[in-house]
Amino acid sequence: MAMREPSAGELNRRITLRLRTDIPALDQGLDSLFTDQKRRWAKIEPVGTAVYANGVQTDMKVTHRVTFYYLKGMSESHEVLHGATIYRVRRVADMNGNRRFTLLEVEELGPEQPRGSIYG
Repeated sequence: MAMREPSAGELNRRITLRLRTDIPALDQGLDSLFTDQKRRWAKIEPVGTAVYANGVQTDMKVTHRVTFYYLKGMSESHEVLHGATIYRVRRVADMNGNRRFTLLEVEELGPEQPRGSIYG
């Protein structure tokens, strides 16, 4: 079953897509390095309860779908930032296989923590 492509008016959220790379930190932990940042207009919508429940059972939680005009090179190593909220990319697909829109299934991680905070 083909998914309905969004209209231009539905791409109403300004997001930043960024490639995340974890590197060793001086304190034996990990620091995140963000590169290849791109801004896009997107549609963000929560998934239904059945999709969420299935993801919880398989430990591959998906909370939202993010749709935007096609962007080559997207992977599960990317993150989506909308306002102060971070989403981890879980799956990447071309909507309906025609390279017109990219569809991301993502997990909401919550607000971005400022660098140097007590949370790391």
